[in-house]
Amino acid sequence: MTDPVTDLSSRREEKRRRILDAADGCFARRGFHATSMAEICEAAGMSAGNLYRYFPSKEAMIAALVDAEREETAALFRRIEDSDDPLAAITTLLERFLTLTTDAAGHRLWLEILSEGARNPQIQAVLDRSDAEVRPALARLIGRAAALGQADPAIDGDQAAIWLLMLIDGFSARVATDPGFDIAAGIAALPGMVRRLLVPGV
Repeated sequence: MTDPVTDLSSRREEKRRRILDAADGCFARRGFHATSMAEICEAAGMSAGNLYRYFPSKEAMIAALVDAEREETAALFRRIEDSDDPLAAITTLLERFLTLTTDAAGHRLWLEILSEGARNPQIQAVLDRSDAEVRPALARLIGRAAALGQADPAIDGDQAAIWLLMLIDGFSARVATDPGFDIAAGIAALPGMVRRLLVPGV
């Protein structure tokens, strides 16, 4: 027999996910500010009254999207943090960031979210929460790589983590603004770039 409470929770989560998927698609196509709540309602296939029960604003949707990505990234870190090959684990993690979206619209959305964070404390708080988890976890991986002789033992793990994360943001900026940029070639070059940053003598 189905538990009514569990069933209700499952239906609520399914609706919440449907709204976020719709919002993500609309934001990527039209941009955060150009997208209306009515467009998201239409894409999600639900009324405004129903949608507002889950998210009171577009900002709340962006916050939920960033939080969901933070949780997925944290789960990936848990899987790779004890890897016998931390340098490869670092590359795997960064490649995941580069391939979260496969078109220019998705990368433009990420840049728009970063810009919105500079103006909107609600969005910035979510971005800060994500950075507070990702950056030290990445720095720990770099430290493990150094301890195993895979990275320069003199490297500052936190600064190296910052630079690696800036590579990701810079990649998004390039994809978003350069129609001729070869995304596949850029991703393929990533392992070599990581080694050049972290490994002495490369």
